[in-house]
Amino acid sequence: MDAVDAQAVLARLADAFGAVEDRTPGEDQPLHVLLSALELPEPWTPCPARALAIWQGWPAERPRFLVDERVVGETNAPPRSSELVYLLGEGWREYSFSFPWSGDDPVHAIQRWLTRFVKERS
Repeated sequence: MDAVDAQAVLARLADAFGAVEDRTPGEDQPLHVLLSALELPEPWTPCPARALAIWQGWPAERPRFLVDERVVGETNAPPRSSELVYLLGEGWREYSFSFPWSGDDPVHAIQRWLTRFVKERS
């Protein structure tokens, strides 16, 4: 993804979700976007929560999506099928969720990932 496309993705996400930040670790890395105040549906806390989206292969591939390691549901359990991973010096929860992807709208991509939190009640 070139710099112009990265700025377009950042602008679209900021319009839809509020504060975003480019956290790409190096020039040879895909765009890493920190969404610092993402609204999660009840009963997930903390809300708002932080999330990280990694845009490798975009738009042919959906972004990789991770949530703050502190995100838990009503039983204080993290999302099912999640794994704790460390990126950019922090812990994040990456979880399994299958959905077909086609398109080039970064907002729609994040919204699709968020449906995982609506379908799962902890």
